[in-house]
Amino acid sequence: MHTLFVTVDAGGNLPPALGIAREIVRRGGTARFLGHEPQRAAIERAGLPFTAVRDGLAYDAAAPRSTLSGLRDLTAVFADRGIGADAIRLAGQEPTDVVIVDCLLLGALDTVRRAGLPTVSLVHTLFGFFEGEARGPVGAILRLRGIRMRPILHAPELSLVTVRADFEPPRRAPFPASVRHVGPVWQDPPRAAEPAPGRPRVLVSLSTTRFPGQDRALQRILDAVGGLDLDAVVTTGPSIDPATLRAPANATVHRHLDHAEVMPSASLVIGHGGHSTTARALAYGIPLLVLPMHPLMDQTAIGRALERHGAGRMLPRTAGVETIRAAVTDLLADGPHRGAAARLGADIRLADGAATAVDLLETTHQPISRPPRGAGGR
Repeated sequence: MHTLFVTVDAGGNLPPALGIAREIVRRGGTARFLGHEPQRAAIERAGLPFTAVRDGLAYDAAAPRSTLSGLRDLTAVFADRGIGADAIRLAGQEPTDVVIVDCLLLGALDTVRRAGLPTVSLVHTLFGFFEGEARGPVGAILRLRGIRMRPILHAPELSLVTVRADFEPPRRAPFPASVRHVGPVWQDPPRAAEPAPGRPRVLVSLSTTRFPGQDRALQRILDAVGGLDLDAVVTTGPSIDPATLRAPANATVHRHLDHAEVMPSASLVIGHGGHSTTARALAYGIPLLVLPMHPLMDQTAIGRALERHGAGRMLPRTAGVETIRAAVTDLLADGPHRGAAARLGADIRLADGAATAVDLLETTHQPISRPPRGAGGR
């Protein structure tokens, strides 16, 4: 199977795509990526070919933005049809059996599908949440940009949702038959965490996308863990300079550190509610403390799902030092949250969402023998 992935620089959306691409290659297929320039290093490090957008809008998720400018820029990328034009051009240059488009790229998803290419939507968050956004501010802005979210979301013959179905918000109607929950894509070899003896190890990692107020929230977390009997490992990613933080003696701060170096021995993860880090921690059976960084993103919905399952706690982004410290202390203690996280981890480790996704792709998409309409190179 020859595939083209169309992705966007949005942080945690990339690991599921990479996992599925690696599984396609493992089975003898090919996987190419079209995306934004800041994604190049991670994709090429995974051994996969990458092409940066040409007609599509440039975008860097780590660039500083206010709440309003962030919403403006992100919805512009969501609505951008130039990325779709890039995808059509690339699909015409090499054999392409299916184009797998990030669900955030609604303009590209619609453009590619209308061109006649076999198109799959890759949904790396709660489908119900994203569906609900059509009725909110994001949906309203996109309508002004000529994008109707709900019809575009429901149009593909297959939507691969890399989330547990029982994490979805409660709903009255069943999901469309085209929406298939394949479960989390493994980012690491499946294993349960084995916390090191002695002082517990806590991983602190907020979003790699820059959100307003995120630096202040991270500083409060550092102040909260300071003085506690634990070792904190903090990763900031590209959005925050470690030199701007005051780290306590029991914390080490890294700009870049593979979470696979920390999670196998961690007792707790403190995050922002992004699905990628949340699912990765749960795959190890680690409970989480979640502080959502943006009210319009999926982070609060994921935090609620975590609390429904009893595997963690959610606090507001503005939570004070003492409130955070009390939550960390409670979550490090023995309690039902540890058993709940362990049960979720054992279940996630039973099957890799990437394998399930590729099984569905192989079942529903056969090789094409001719290029789609408008696929000629230019």
